[in-house]
Amino acid sequence: MATSLKFIIQSAIQAIYPENCCICKADLVRGESFICYSCSYDLPYLKNNENDRKRLNSLFTGRVPVERVYALLNYQKGNQVQTILHTIKYKMRPALAEQLGRQLAEQIKPESKFDGIVPLPLHPKKERMRGFNQSKAIADGMSEVLNSPVLNNIIIRNTSNVSQTKFSKYDRYENVRSIFTVTQHERIKNKRLLLIDDVLTTGATIESCAGELLKAEGCKVSIATLAARI
Repeated sequence: MATSLKFIIQSAIQAIYPENCCICKADLVRGESFICYSCSYDLPYLKNNENDRKRLNSLFTGRVPVERVYALLNYQKGNQVQTILHTIKYKMRPALAEQLGRQLAEQIKPESKFDGIVPLPLHPKKERMRGFNQSKAIADGMSEVLNSPVLNNIIIRNTSNVSQTKFSKYDRYENVRSIFTVTQHERIKNKRLLLIDDVLTTGATIESCAGELLKAEGCKVSIATLAARI
């Protein structure tokens, strides 16, 4: 009875104030969450086949020795993925990040043997301004599927560096040089970690973070992002 009443109330609220698809803005129907079925079907999912795996792994070849790189969606400037990422970060939708994190984890699950999931940290000042860390929300969703703990405060961001969006590739690397510090080396000694971010473009920030984690003795790192530009 309580469940039926709850559904009736939710349906009534949605009829008056319907939720909209974050991409096409159409009203969502029962069973849809944040993204309508039509837009979800049309998203540029990476296929997790050999070709896509090679393209993802090649992003860090010769840069930092990560084990594997995973991503759910192909990011290109102006496509639907950019709209989703903007919705998560600037319209405060951590639940959407968790939902997509669970989808990403389903791709990884058959081979998952991670000792911990590490969200890319925000500087405390930026996290207070935004209200949440989108990487932490993604990690929380992935943790539900992978049954691996989220390791918070293992690594911190020392400076609140400015946005990378208008920087050249070289300047992006300079902007993130030495901005992370591992605080608990013993806790990640000889551990296999999965480092999480929302989007991978040049990879400068996540490379800097992975490099610091790898300074811990015997530590191995893989990277997972909701989206990657390949």
